[in-house]
Amino acid sequence: MLRIYNFSTAVLILFSFNSWGQTQKGTVSGTVFDAQTSRPIVGVKVYLDGQTGDGLTTGTDGTYRLELSPGKYTLKFTSEQYLDVTLTDVNIKGGDSVDGSTIMTSRGMTTTVEVSESISAVTATAEAMLSERKLAAQVSDSISNEEMKKSTASDAARALEKVTGVSVVEGGYVYVRGLGERYSATMLNNAMVPTTEAERRVVPLDLFPAAMIDNIKILKTYTPDLPGEFSGGLVQMTTVEFPTQKMLQVSMSMGFNDRTTFGRFASYPGGSLDQFGFDDGTRNLPSAIPTSRRVSIGSDSRQQLADYAKAFSNNWQPVYADSVRPSQTYSVVGGGTFGRFGLVAALTFTNKPQYQQEQQTYYRRVGVGGTIAPYSDYPEFNQYNQMARLGGVLNAAVKLTPNHKLLFRNTITRDSDKEAREFSGFDNNQGGIIQSQRLRWVERKLVSTGLEGDHALPKLRDLLFKWQFTYSQSGRDEPDMREVLRSQQEDGRFAYLNIGNSGQRFFDKFTDRIYEPQAELSQPFFKGKLTGIWKVGFRATMRSRDFDARRFRFQLQNPQQVNVYADSNELFGTANLRPGAFELREESRGTDRYTADMKVYGGYGLVDFGIGPRWRFVTGVRIEDADINVVTRDPFLPGTPYVANLYNRDPLPSFNAIYSLTPRQNLRFTYSQTVSRPDFRELSPFEFTNVQGGFNVAGNPNLRRAKINNFDARWEWFTGGNQLIAASFFVKDFTDPIESTVQPTTDLRSSFLNAKSAVNRGVELEMRKGLSSLHRGLRDWNVQANLTFVDSTVTIRPEDQGVLTSLSRPLAGQSRYIFNVITEWTKPKLRSQARFYLNSVSRRLSDVGAIGLPDIYQERNVFLDFVYQYSLLESGKASIRFNAENLGDNKYRWTQASLPTRQYQTGRTYTVGLTYSIF
Repeated sequence: MLRIYNFSTAVLILFSFNSWGQTQKGTVSGTVFDAQTSRPIVGVKVYLDGQTGDGLTTGTDGTYRLELSPGKYTLKFTSEQYLDVTLTDVNIKGGDSVDGSTIMTSRGMTTTVEVSESISAVTATAEAMLSERKLAAQVSDSISNEEMKKSTASDAARALEKVTGVSVVEGGYVYVRGLGERYSATMLNNAMVPTTEAERRVVPLDLFPAAMIDNIKILKTYTPDLPGEFSGGLVQMTTVEFPTQKMLQVSMSMGFNDRTTFGRFASYPGGSLDQFGFDDGTRNLPSAIPTSRRVSIGSDSRQQLADYAKAFSNNWQPVYADSVRPSQTYSVVGGGTFGRFGLVAALTFTNKPQYQQEQQTYYRRVGVGGTIAPYSDYPEFNQYNQMARLGGVLNAAVKLTPNHKLLFRNTITRDSDKEAREFSGFDNNQGGIIQSQRLRWVERKLVSTGLEGDHALPKLRDLLFKWQFTYSQSGRDEPDMREVLRSQQEDGRFAYLNIGNSGQRFFDKFTDRIYEPQAELSQPFFKGKLTGIWKVGFRATMRSRDFDARRFRFQLQNPQQVNVYADSNELFGTANLRPGAFELREESRGTDRYTADMKVYGGYGLVDFGIGPRWRFVTGVRIEDADINVVTRDPFLPGTPYVANLYNRDPLPSFNAIYSLTPRQNLRFTYSQTVSRPDFRELSPFEFTNVQGGFNVAGNPNLRRAKINNFDARWEWFTGGNQLIAASFFVKDFTDPIESTVQPTTDLRSSFLNAKSAVNRGVELEMRKGLSSLHRGLRDWNVQANLTFVDSTVTIRPEDQGVLTSLSRPLAGQSRYIFNVITEWTKPKLRSQARFYLNSVSRRLSDVGAIGLPDIYQERNVFLDFVYQYSLLESGKASIRFNAENLGDNKYRWTQASLPTRQYQTGRTYTVGLTYSIF
């Protein structure tokens, strides 16, 4: 009876919320834009149904908000410098949020503006994002929160896979127009984002859960009010914005992977908070280990070295379970506007296990000009990973007066990987079969907090002042990675291999910080048919990094003292940690600690103006001073540190011309100059070991920053609603592009060099089309499709032609073809919606070959996804969702001279989720 009572009570509460939502008031809100320059207009009077008097006034960001009872209304917008605009049939329903954005034309113009006669309820819709894209100064693409909710995307990286010209490579890194992460940048709420990976320039976008993102824009051309270090694309993410109505939404989902879920899975004992993505201190460096000096045979007795080894946990080998749980995701989003105050918060958590079986083969050339033959081959490379991701947003705003507003934004996102790895195979260095077991834990985190203000000064001829200060900190912590290597003996058993990384305990940690103050003054002007706005501004990006690593190895002094065939936990048991058996040795390197800083000071001026009803121009220049310093020192030895430095002052001009063929069609022409600077590690001459495995990496203090000339043209036709047809052509001309290359050494070693030049050119085609025009029976269907073709050529300097294998090749990471097809079916009467996705990325250069070895290519990827959503209630407050991802079980495959070097599959994933809006 109690269960029935609880169920009945829940049902009554559910329907009472539903009924309450039908009778409450709705809101209409929006932004008023200048028809020519797309800037938000401050101080526009908004009148309701013929009302006179003071009316409502748009704020510093050109926005307004009205709370109204259900019904139909007429809104009138008036301003001294603009023609009046009227919106009719504004239909308000209980609980709905209606977008009433519009555009206004200067009184100096003689034309009229096309305005929709009626508007309907939206949140952050594709239609709204297309309207913003139409008015944008740059060539851009975007994806709205609504689009992300309809897709299978769980994070920002997966969401961007569907955007024209974008591909996402392993690890969640975004490539725009075939250009790698070096030529992209990421911003969060208009502030630069520090990286969470010491070896990568940009933050992986799979760190950002989709539930906390309102929209993502990809700016493909540069204007002087943007940072000048990008060429492919600038990814601008905005966290969830303030809802016009009070809202609270919760959701949960459960995912099943056909190669992982309920299958045999390996892990290892850790801390009590592992499942939430936090190490509770279990993996910390033992307190017995000295922090101010090296552990060494010169400073410590052999008994002390054995005792130091005992301070580490005896936890070396994977532990298998017969079955692993499904993945789980939970999220809650809530907020509202309360008079002058706005508040929004979001929290999301995911825990996902994943099994991945790889085959890896490495090759060497036999003799001068000889054949390519396997050097090492690992047919069984098994990885078991448990990923935990937590993200949170807390944003607040206060409107001090209609002309002054403050915003306070806070974002935190973190993830962890708990990995157990085993592999075996032939290793040429050892001349036989080896086995490896590795246990690993990696935590990544990003915290960003910012305060910003918008101020309109009508008495100073409508002068606008914006300022923002943001502090961001990212970090990566890899405590106590451990690995054991064994070699196969003649009797078939595997004995402990007392070399290199075998018996190691590795600790590393780094922190990146960015302090970013910025300010901008702008003022509109009106001179007959010439109307526009000028801007001057400043942005300082002050970035610093601290990196520290320590390496220890349990070194076997006498193999006769221990049973080298024992399991790892027995092998390194307390009984074997003694003088003459296993003793601890520290193998930290002089390059395992460095500090670095980069200061970029940018000042700019631009003017955005229209001439007549059709032409708009955005032009100006930015001057950036960049000073990069990397200081590398041995943490335990006195001496003069090595300092690598690079300083440049670059004027970065931009010219954008936009011609309005019709009120719905634009022609865009753009020229700009941008730069690409070397990263911290790329400048240091010392050799670093990539903490994620693979090549040793040596920097090059002689690197120069690359210059890029960018040429773009785009035709776009906004045919109505969320429909669009667009075509783009672009050329990128590089001088001194920075490329990673394998060096001619006996070990696996790579470095960086400036190629002479490179050219990247391509075409983008995009279409969003409803199919009702083809046949009435297809009125419930629409299609989105995009195709990108990219071609690039790198010119190698003569002095490097004896090292690099290919004298003519594409840029690393560039795919020649990328295409997406999204088919959507919507049936409101059935409260149903479904989408089918096809994404294909052609082969791309992964690693540049040297010393006679061919280049390594990642082969073509094809992904098939499906999503279906059903509203359990007519109000839409409760819905159930089914996702099917990677239906073709795409094979990730890398080849070298058409020979397989690496391949794996991740399996198909099926997810069921439930979402409920409490109010």
